[in-house]
Amino acid sequence: MNENKKKRYPVDRAKLHALLEKKEQELNALKAEVEEIRALTKQADFAAINATAEMYNVTPEQFAHFMEAMKNSQTQAVPPLPVSVKADGEEENPIDIEDA
Repeated sequence: MNENKKKRYPVDRAKLHALLEKKEQELNALKAEVEEIRALTKQADFAAINATAEMYNVTPEQFAHFMEAMKNSQTQAVPPLPVSVKADGEEENPIDIEDA
């Protein structure tokens, strides 16, 4: 209900200056807090990227290649599987066991 209520400011010039100074200090404190949160978020993102790269055993060069491919919007960012590997993860055996 108070959202529609218009703020009232003091008429006295000295009080207006004091209010302005107080609000500027609050704004500067909020800006500093936002910058601190932004830095913490960036650190968390870097940690997540490093953990993901380590989990998938990807070198920095491979990671850079994947990211460059994604940036360039290539349809296939990951290199294709070798011919000897089936799509379901089983390797084909080029030697026929029955003929051996």
